[in-house]
Amino acid sequence: MNKVLLCIGSNTNALLNLNRAINKLQLNFKGTQFTETAESNPYGAIYKRSFLNTLAYFETNMNKNELVLSLKSIEIEMGRHPEHKAKGKVIIDIDLIKWNDEIVKPEDFKRSYVRNLLEFLPK
Repeated sequence: MNKVLLCIGSNTNALLNLNRAINKLQLNFKGTQFTETAESNPYGAIYKRSFLNTLAYFETNMNKNELVLSLKSIEIEMGRHPEHKAKGKVIIDIDLIKWNDEIVKPEDFKRSYVRNLLEFLPK
């Protein structure tokens, strides 16, 4: 089984979209565990609205590429479009940040809200 850690965020109808993503992940990946939700400040020049974030942990038999495609499918199903990013709009962002012992997105992993939320991961 592969161990997966995701970072999920939204800055558009954030609470609603975060809850929708949580429900979809629970349906697709049985036994998914989630942290508390944390608010984070917008970053960079594009994003103007605060984000709500959570982390998700589960184990899967999927390979890494299958998982990433599944996550992208959920984002698209929820209404995410590439042109939204240029407008600073994030309906939902589901990022694979850790795959087994590999930190896939080191920059994301270092963000303070991710570090703080890691404390709330169920043991």
